Amino acid sequence: MRRELVWLQVAFLGLAAADASRAASLQKLTWGNPDQPWGTRRPVTEADRAAIARYRAGQHGKPAFATDFTAAAALNSEWLTQSDDYLKSCRRPENVVATPAGLELQTRNATGCRAQWSTGFIISRQHFGYGFFEATIKTADIEGLNNAFWLVTEDHFEIDVCELHYPNIDRMTLHDNNKIDGKFPIAVGFDSRFAENFARDFHDFGVLWTATDIVFEVDGEPVAAIRTSGSIKGAADIRLSSALMDYAGKIPAHPAGHAMSVRSLRVYPF
Repeated sequence: MRRELVWLQVAFLGLAAADASRAASLQKLTWGNPDQPWGTRRPVTEADRAAIARYRAGQHGKPAFATDFTAAAALNSEWLTQSDDYLKSCRRPENVVATPAGLELQTRNATGCRAQWSTGFIISRQHFGYGFFEATIKTADIEGLNNAFWLVTEDHFEIDVCELHYPNIDRMTLHDNNKIDGKFPIAVGFDSRFAENFARDFHDFGVLWTATDIVFEVDGEPVAAIRTSGSIKGAADIRLSSALMDYAGKIPAHPAGHAMSVRSLRVYPF
């Protein structure tokens, strides 16, 4: 952990210049889901922008957790690999790979699955309260793959920091998973389009989560916000996953060999 914190502090020194050249440009933001008592969409404010800038500048001190995903031992000790088989890809531990460049959630031809292909899914062992969560991600360069970074709280709310679909779609959503019974709209969120191709370069995707609000950001710029008014109280785990699904676009005939990549992750307590 000490090595990763030092790495993160050094990396942040060069972020400002890098972000200026690769910052994603929001082209369209659609309020695609209805407001709920536990989540109401609101405009982004200058206070949101200033708060996120302070976290990214390190003004709130060292992160509570940070990783560059290059060490297999740390990946195994800090994360739980998942197995399932209910989507267009099953998800298997062997598809979660620590590399010198960071985490890869690989897509492979599947064996022993109902699905034809397999992808990857991890959940953090540690749980976190309110704070700023940010990951540096490059999507797979194919349609049909959901590249996801999300939080799930102990009181069963789901904060989808980003669900990225090739080439430039970012869906940001809050779910109340206490009401999965078919009777209630359980999502409040946003469907966005950017000018950039998220498979060509890494971009930062994050959320500032407080007792009263959720603010979504891309490359340091807040792009959407939800007022929760104290509805979410439980600590959250962190999840990174890839999955083939129709929701993410037309699945290609041969998706194996394409991967979601995560270069780093950092968490700052509120």
